[in-house]
Amino acid sequence: MKLLLTLLFLSITIVSAQSILKGKVLGKNGKPIYLANVYIEGTYDGGTTDSLGNFVFETSEQGTKIIKASVVGLPTYNRSIQLPQKELLIIQMQESENRLQEVTIQAGVLQANSSGKNTVMSPLDIVTTAGSMGNIISALATLPGAQVGGENGRLMVHGGDASETQTYINGIRVAQPYTATPNEVPVRGRFSPMLFKGVNFSTGGYSAEFGNALSSILALNTENAIEQSKTELSLSSVGLGLGHTLQWGKNSLTFNSSYTNLKPYSKIITPDIKWTKPYENASGEMIYRHQFKEGFLNIYGAYNFEDIGLYQADINYEQPVPLKKKSNNAYANISYSQNLGNRWTFQSGVGLGYLTDKLHYDDVYLPNEEKSLHLKATLSKIWNNKIKSIGGIEYFDTNYQEEYHRQTLGYSYGYHSKMTAVFTETTFGILPNLIGKIGLRETSSNLQAKSTLEPRASLGYALNKYTQLSLAYGNFHQQAPTPLLKYAPQLDWMEANHYIANYFYARGGHLLRLEAYHKEYNNLAKYNSITPKYDSQYDNNGSGKVKGFDLFYKNSSSIKNLQYWISYSYTDSKRNEANYPTTVTPPYVYKHSFYIVGKYWLSSLRSQLSLTNSFVSGRNYNDPNQTVFMNGHTKGYNSLSMSWSFLYSQQKIIHLSVSNVLGASPIYGYQYADRPNSQGIYDRRPIVPTAKRFVFLGYFWTISKNEKDNQLDNL
Repeated sequence: MKLLLTLLFLSITIVSAQSILKGKVLGKNGKPIYLANVYIEGTYDGGTTDSLGNFVFETSEQGTKIIKASVVGLPTYNRSIQLPQKELLIIQMQESENRLQEVTIQAGVLQANSSGKNTVMSPLDIVTTAGSMGNIISALATLPGAQVGGENGRLMVHGGDASETQTYINGIRVAQPYTATPNEVPVRGRFSPMLFKGVNFSTGGYSAEFGNALSSILALNTENAIEQSKTELSLSSVGLGLGHTLQWGKNSLTFNSSYTNLKPYSKIITPDIKWTKPYENASGEMIYRHQFKEGFLNIYGAYNFEDIGLYQADINYEQPVPLKKKSNNAYANISYSQNLGNRWTFQSGVGLGYLTDKLHYDDVYLPNEEKSLHLKATLSKIWNNKIKSIGGIEYFDTNYQEEYHRQTLGYSYGYHSKMTAVFTETTFGILPNLIGKIGLRETSSNLQAKSTLEPRASLGYALNKYTQLSLAYGNFHQQAPTPLLKYAPQLDWMEANHYIANYFYARGGHLLRLEAYHKEYNNLAKYNSITPKYDSQYDNNGSGKVKGFDLFYKNSSSIKNLQYWISYSYTDSKRNEANYPTTVTPPYVYKHSFYIVGKYWLSSLRSQLSLTNSFVSGRNYNDPNQTVFMNGHTKGYNSLSMSWSFLYSQQKIIHLSVSNVLGASPIYGYQYADRPNSQGIYDRRPIVPTAKRFVFLGYFWTISKNEKDNQLDNL
């Protein structure tokens, strides 16, 4: 730690030799492009063009580098250059070959990619957001429509609970996307941000290609490109990591490993947790890529081991209850894409998941096991510059088994779901500035007596080259979540209908996205006990409605070196589900959530400072001491997080991140006793964060032949 701090402050005084890079960005017609982003790949060095298409910025880079230029609506420009560059650099952007990309569907779509008209931020924007701690799920909370529960860390979208969002990698479902933690301790996403070059986050009305999710799809995509040989080392306040990539010909093989142990960290910054075994995590990842002449193979495998022990507060016990939990998770994802010629493309994939979880809680032993399989094949065709079709078939197999042991009592339960789905979707140009998309999905399952038929439709209309209007409708079905389905496999499909209207404006470094939506729920699962149990009575008599409004504004041009965005969501959710006696706002929904994210590049210090300020309104909770159900309401709270990324050199980075700098003390809700005390009052305890703030300090070092790769995407 002392070495890192010494390096941090001594390296500020280092002054690198700077050179000036000048150039001009032009369109295909030779006209200058205003406010295009021009930068050197893997660095913070870059600038934007003026009204004449000119750009100029300083850089200390030398040798062969990749210069990139991007502007909304056009493909990203890539070119190898030699630095220092004395001549004026001319960049000519090319128009998209596909006419359908000029008008896109914005309703219900948020993208984090390097280009594209749906893009609201880059992958680097996500992982460098203060407070995210390199966790994709936490970063997504700053986007409109998304909420992350402070007590569980799971992603919720447009008034739906966490089980209504599914995660996909390269089109293949991930059955267990989160780490394993006890109740009231936030989880994290299992997968490293460095894997993904594209993030598609749906707030509703998503494609017919995906199903079994009532609210949202989080689609993560790796890049179909061979990685270059390199070694990556990291040392942080919570653990260490080692990665290595081998590249030969048209092949690359990447190994990543990491180890996390909170025992040393907890001795410095003490959380409100009585550990018996501080959280320990060991994980490994492997990625093999092969480039064929007309195809690409991507094989990804991951293993994750977690071990934790603590005393957990429970209002029904006089003393904190001892808890131990061990989890082993293995996941494999194989995807293959092939260009068949004549604008036909074939894609296929398989996903395998295996999870074992062993929980000891007081004198209860609760082991469970989940095996999952996903097979998928799709064909897509661009018929002409105005029509594109996709069709496919997929199979899901999920086998979940759990056991309950307490003293001499023991029994097992679970479910084995087998689902088959077929889907088709066509995007077509109706007019030069109007496109439509029509999709249909059919799903059948061995657990549900009937199959589902889900129509999806959307329209996109371009008012001009900067402004678009979009509408989307979709019908969606989902099986009951595992905590209920394991006791009641006979539960029927739950249903939701989405209606979305979207306004999107992007020009000159300014982006504005407005979206209004309405959701209707039918057949929601219900039970008649305080919590789901094996002997509870279950049915599909629940229903609900959600309406809301999202706002997102991003500015990356008004002030030099400053980028910021503002996100606001209004969510009015009314649901009759679980054990609710009537229709109410659920306890997991924030009615108002507001985020301001700012990032400022300090050229003289080769540093980026990031701040995230969030405000969320209070949430409902049920107080059994009151006669009105769900009549309690917690107070809203404000949280400020910050991070600092410092380029000690091109391949060495020091990163400091602090969450909840001001030490806010939110109450997420209350746990009430199952039975009243001698005075007839139900006692309670507040559900609060396990630690007021989290401090992360890390040193990241990349070693490669080209001496330009680094781990910016990890931060």
